[in-house]
Amino acid sequence: MIVHSYNLLLSNLCLSAILCGLIWTVQLVHYPSFLDVGSKEYLIFQQNHMRNISLLVMPLMLLELFVGIYLQVAHFSTNIHWAVYVATALLILIWFVTFFIASPLHGRLVSQGYNADNIQKLINANWWRTIAWTGRTIILFLLLLK
Repeated sequence: MIVHSYNLLLSNLCLSAILCGLIWTVQLVHYPSFLDVGSKEYLIFQQNHMRNISLLVMPLMLLELFVGIYLQVAHFSTNIHWAVYVATALLILIWFVTFFIASPLHGRLVSQGYNADNIQKLINANWWRTIAWTGRTIILFLLLLK
């Protein structure tokens, strides 16, 4: 069981770390660049972003979700169980922000076109995902060290 738990934590850490690096890039580089795209080109830019980022992020997020759920239900010693709950809560927060805040904002940017207020809302809301993925990665790393 110890080897299985270690492999499960390592898999979850790898997925979380990849997505953490990706979300920091999106937060600091990609989303702010939305403000620099001209309104004429914006619709094509936004559609391309949504299609391409989804192809990259969704498989990783789904894998992270499945491994995270399995991690949650797997048998761990009680001294690290609280950390698994926190990591799972952060995963739930990430999915909530993705589907109930970020995705609708992307949808508005497609249907309404360039809107600096909506872009800024997207940037602000994305901080929740950025912080949550960073927290998950740190927690999973610390669990792996135990």
